Amino acid sequence: MITHELETVPTQNPINDSAIARSNGATLSKPAANYVMQGSVANRALDIYHLILAPTHACNLRCKHCYLPDHDTTLLPECVALRLVDEWSEIVLKERGPFRGIFHIKGGEPFVVPYLGRIMARLTELKSLRLMLTTNGTFTKAEIFESLGICNNALDGHVTVVVSLDGASAPTHEKLRGAGQFALTMMFLQNLQRSGIQTFLNCVLHEDNLQDVDNYIALAKRLDIAQINFLPLVPKGYGTTLRCHQVPHLQVHTVLQGAFDNGDEETRRLLAGSLPDICERENGGSLCVAKECVAAYRGILYIKPNGATFTCPNLEEPRYSVANVHTASLRSVMDRLNALYRNLHATTTNDRYLCTGERKRYEAENDQTNLRSLSTLQNALEHQRASGIHISPGQVAFCVSRNW
Repeated sequence: MITHELETVPTQNPINDSAIARSNGATLSKPAANYVMQGSVANRALDIYHLILAPTHACNLRCKHCYLPDHDTTLLPECVALRLVDEWSEIVLKERGPFRGIFHIKGGEPFVVPYLGRIMARLTELKSLRLMLTTNGTFTKAEIFESLGICNNALDGHVTVVVSLDGASAPTHEKLRGAGQFALTMMFLQNLQRSGIQTFLNCVLHEDNLQDVDNYIALAKRLDIAQINFLPLVPKGYGTTLRCHQVPHLQVHTVLQGAFDNGDEETRRLLAGSLPDICERENGGSLCVAKECVAAYRGILYIKPNGATFTCPNLEEPRYSVANVHTASLRSVMDRLNALYRNLHATTTNDRYLCTGERKRYEAENDQTNLRSLSTLQNALEHQRASGIHISPGQVAFCVSRNW
């Protein structure tokens, strides 16, 4: 559980990749309302650098769809975690500028990390990185929200809390997360709202909650949510038992496209970075043409409790590890991403609208059903894109899995 030290620490909200121009490292004066992980194909680098740290797999819940392989209580040593904060700050300041990089803590559950408060304190000392936390939203002690508010103020509003909510009602949410959890998460969300903390929602879509999308969006509006990340169910870890509850990728997209097309301006803001949003801006000429997944781009790292470092939570096989932070600096890790990029993109497979990590997983498992499902989605979007008439000549890469 989070300790009393958190009471002395502040938190804050992340900013929108798509809304931020490259301004020679100029300080960002105000956080944007949402965040899209994207990068330049020419430079193979993210616009906003993003480090995802899972200090532990430990969690207070046992969700049926959890992508983790275990709930092991192994904890990345505090000294390593604090060193990562310092190294990431140095890299971001040199290559992107103040607040143009995110230090993202997930898990497991970040609020069971005993040194979370000291990470937050270090971030407020540096005043160079955005803080993002992904949580199941079941911790309701007043000290947590007080600390988040302090941190948010210290970081000029650059703190975002991403809350996992898998339905707009208790039956849909608790089908995956357990009885009684919906009320706790709603209380957590209301406390974030009162504390002025920018909040995103993550929702894993499956056959039992897909029909809930419109109600979910309505709930997000009432809670003053800044962004919704609708995630496909990827059957991995504990979630392999839910394979039969997967919905074909194109069907998921069609439902989200309908919500986007029929929604008001606020709905479209909430769906920033979704495939409907990317396609809309692409075909409208306000965004460059989507090229590929951002896997192995400079500036995106995922670090596990044992220190193994990857470029994507969907690419966790040992062969995709670029290094271990127990023995390698973040600078040297970043410099190894080019070799991983060549490995991942050695074939001519088109991942313009797909998660490379998800595709690689299905290839490794010889999961022909999901590979056909991905191909069907890609073909449908390629056809839609081909009919566009105002496409810009540039090329951009996106994270479409949104598993951050």
